Amino acid sequence: MSLKNDVLFLGLGNCGCKQAKVFYEMGYKAMFANGSEQDLKILGDVPNIFRLKNFDGFGGHRERALDCLAENAEFVAALQSVKEKIIFVLHSTAGSTGSGTAPYIEELLTEAKDEEGRSEKIVCPVPTLPAFNEPIGKKQSAYKAMMDIQEMKEMLGATFFINNNSTKDYDRINGNFAKILDSFLTNDSYGKLNNFDESEKIEMLRQSGATVLGLFGKEHDRTFMLERLTKNGIFAPIEINKICGDITVVHSGSDSSDITVEDVITEFGKPFNIFEGYNNGNSTLICVNGLDYPVTHIKQLGELAQQAFNERNRNRKSAEKLSDLDFMKDETQKVIPEKKASTKLDMLRMRMKK
Repeated sequence: MSLKNDVLFLGLGNCGCKQAKVFYEMGYKAMFANGSEQDLKILGDVPNIFRLKNFDGFGGHRERALDCLAENAEFVAALQSVKEKIIFVLHSTAGSTGSGTAPYIEELLTEAKDEEGRSEKIVCPVPTLPAFNEPIGKKQSAYKAMMDIQEMKEMLGATFFINNNSTKDYDRINGNFAKILDSFLTNDSYGKLNNFDESEKIEMLRQSGATVLGLFGKEHDRTFMLERLTKNGIFAPIEINKICGDITVVHSGSDSSDITVEDVITEFGKPFNIFEGYNNGNSTLICVNGLDYPVTHIKQLGELAQQAFNERNRNRKSAEKLSDLDFMKDETQKVIPEKKASTKLDMLRMRMKK
């Protein structure tokens, strides 16, 4: 069963808007928000674009997000009017517009509760993490964004940490993610043994924690599949602690010759639930949710930022300063023989008094 009509993709900032456009072109509903008019022009003729007025980008200052949203009531009202049950919030953690506004928006979207006290809407963040060779400021921003996400973990659904360190081809990453997630949302495979139905998809998306997805062809063996899911794919490497929520495997054929659920359990740990399906055509679909956030990977980003910052400061302190030439020292002593050397500002003030 397809969830396509129940889903909205919300793109925030330049990165998030580009990602949301990929899903829009696949037939999904989408909204786009950014302060930069230049960035929004790249999207072309798409609906539901919100230009964040008076904020032509945040210039790396995430703290401007609160003022931005407060001054853009039309956009906030549009968010409050969203009808779709499942909302994917796509944004970069390395920028400022998306990573800055996302926490406020996610809290707004999860405000309404059902009778069980759960959020009526399932809000699934899709934060994109920077590559290790990005500038200090981008890694610092990602670290701060991760701290925000951690604080909100219990109110959020499945979180997909996109890893831009996996390849320099970011369009390829975005395209692969869209293809895999679309396969998950629209999967209608069936089999005599079991099916992966709509209610199971919703439960997978509702559970908080990191989530990884994989779509593999018949040419891929189980070792390749598991490595792509855990460390060498488009998602941030998982924590190696054997903690997970649910496991879904939708086999390419009518049996488990492609990969067994036990193979996945060996890598991820014992799940709370197992959902299994069959006859997915030429591809095997695997999803594991309820994972710990990729803290080790984020810590590595933070450590790299700190190391680069320290090196920058050392270089700045070691920069050679000019000193007086010998004859300049003699002249200085003649002019002001017993006075402390004036600063430039002192000299300016003295000159202005004359």
